[in-house]
Amino acid sequence: NKSQTPVVYRSGQRVKMTMAAAITPDGEMYFETYEGGTTAVRYKSFLENLNNLEEGIKFVIHDGLPSHRSNFVKEYVESTNGKLKTFWLPGYSPELNPEEWVWDNLKKKLGKPAHKNIEDLTGHAIDIINEIKRDCKLIRSFYTHVYAYQKFSY
Repeated sequence: NKSQTPVVYRSGQRVKMTMAAAITPDGEMYFETYEGGTTAVRYKSFLENLNNLEEGIKFVIHDGLPSHRSNFVKEYVESTNGKLKTFWLPGYSPELNPEEWVWDNLKKKLGKPAHKNIEDLTGHAIDIINEIKRDCKLIRSFYTHVYAYQKFSY
């Protein structure tokens, strides 16, 4: 009936999926997804998994996210005896974080289509992240953006 207002049924339940990623200047990328927000426990687990990927020192750029600043995470980083080294960005400075370009690319490619459910949205996002992950040249360019900003903004 044309005179009836269409009705969209939703559960009213908010579900959150979180993605965490690490990229290298060589164009490599590691990422994880999990349901819910980023907690210190989840972030520590991400760092443990990252640290166990291969030998060598990992340099991790941290922004001001509370889970990054937690004592729980700081104690874990210290326990790696220098295998994980952290660098802290000044507050409100996403332009200095190469990883922000991952999320910028994801958002642009994800667009604004309606997704049927959280699984559909997550699946689409993971497909895009895997596409980005395969593009080493693109990932290397994220560091170039940051370098250009640092060089020409002062």
